[in-house]
Amino acid sequence: MIRRIYDAVYQNLIGGGAYLRIIKGCVFTLLICVLALCVAGVLAAGLSFLRTSEKKLLRRIGVAVTFLTKGTPVYLALLLWYYTFLGGMHRGGLLIAVLVFGLYGGGHLTDILTRGVKKETSRRNAAVNRRARREFFSALLPFVTEQSLFEIKRLVCILLQMSSVVGVIGVNDLTRVMLANGLRTRFPFFALFCAVIFYLVLQLLVEALFANIGKKLTGEAEE
Repeated sequence: MIRRIYDAVYQNLIGGGAYLRIIKGCVFTLLICVLALCVAGVLAAGLSFLRTSEKKLLRRIGVAVTFLTKGTPVYLALLLWYYTFLGGMHRGGLLIAVLVFGLYGGGHLTDILTRGVKKETSRRNAAVNRRARREFFSALLPFVTEQSLFEIKRLVCILLQMSSVVGVIGVNDLTRVMLANGLRTRFPFFALFCAVIFYLVLQLLVEALFANIGKKLTGEAEE
């Protein structure tokens, strides 16, 4: 029994260069999440500006684009983009993963920021709101982002979990690497169990990061 456990640990996590593949898988997973969040942030900033505009046409455009980005299933979007010219590019799968998760995250982040902007403007008079509109990207949006850290943290955790499907387009992320290790060594359950542990550790790091950010901004630790 002990020998079997040792073999499972060694073959899945160390032997045959497994640890190098795992490290690369973690790097790809983190890279996808970080770059996707950058795309999501830029997209959400623009869409939230449109959706809080006084012009009806701009609001409708913002709502329509938000609906498309957040409403398209991630799995189908990955396949849809993969079977375009992007799928044949070098690192095309990685680019597609960043694009798809960036658009999906941007749509949901837009909802969070738009709700925060509308809530904040409802508390102010017309003169203050006109000034806030002129300083939307430099003042109002950063303030609303700070007030929405909890919702943003939840979105980041969801994106991290959902990123485990990118193996379907050939990206050697953590999930695909661990599954391949398990099938190669004939210990698939152990390999997938380790993958779950790795993702839980990454989630804890996200929790710690946002707790630290929140403490610096508010001076209070999140419970």
